[in-house]
Amino acid sequence: MKKVFSLVKFFSKSLFKEKATTLFILLAVIMIVIALGLSDIDIARKYKLLEDVLLTSQMFLLHVAALFYAFDFLQKERTLGLFVLPLSTGLSRRGYLLGQFLTIIFMVFTIFVSFFMIDSLVLYLLEKEFVYQVLWQLFLYTLSAILLSFFITLFSNFVSLMNSVIYSVALFFIGNGLDEFYVYAHYIKKEQFLEKISTLFYYFVPNFSYFDKQAQVVNRALIGKEEFFLYPVGYFLILAVLIFLVSYIKYQKRVLRFGE
Repeated sequence: MKKVFSLVKFFSKSLFKEKATTLFILLAVIMIVIALGLSDIDIARKYKLLEDVLLTSQMFLLHVAALFYAFDFLQKERTLGLFVLPLSTGLSRRGYLLGQFLTIIFMVFTIFVSFFMIDSLVLYLLEKEFVYQVLWQLFLYTLSAILLSFFITLFSNFVSLMNSVIYSVALFFIGNGLDEFYVYAHYIKKEQFLEKISTLFYYFVPNFSYFDKQAQVVNRALIGKEEFFLYPVGYFLILAVLIFLVSYIKYQKRVLRFGE
């Protein structure tokens, strides 16, 4: 594991040199300033619009950051042969792939921690309390962003890098709409065929809607502890392990080339 963590450190330094992390944080600060300008607008509840703007903008930035880090890393791997030195020192392919996954987690969590500290301070100063619901929703968006980057890594073992991004983003948007499709089929349309299809999709297609409780959070609607805390984290861990295992099986058989 020591070699893996050294690899994560090396890869992270390489990604930090892109200055993208600073840009993402700067954009978040700009969005916070905009949100503060809207904080006096009272819609159902004071500061609801502020929380909505914060979460929406930071959700977008987290997913763009995850997409960027995954794409940038994989592009460098294919053009510069990042795998050559680690594998030549005796690190296994499994260790290298684990280092790749952990690097992306570390980079996305760097963005999350920055957002978390800023939001905690701003919301506490305004609302005079620790708004854990909003901060936990930010954490759930972070898990969603990490899964998006994992899918890019997974698909890159089967198709071109650009196609892996396209497939992953498409899967993300489909997965985000599964809860709405489920509600429409079961409670609005109430057609047996649609109900079966929506149920099948809801449980067998990667369900990113597990991580989106923003509407309930900003409206302070009652959310079960299992639904808000346990299910999203458990789902993330299960799906992350499955993605890694499938990626590892394919990566073991893959012919590694660079300069493509």
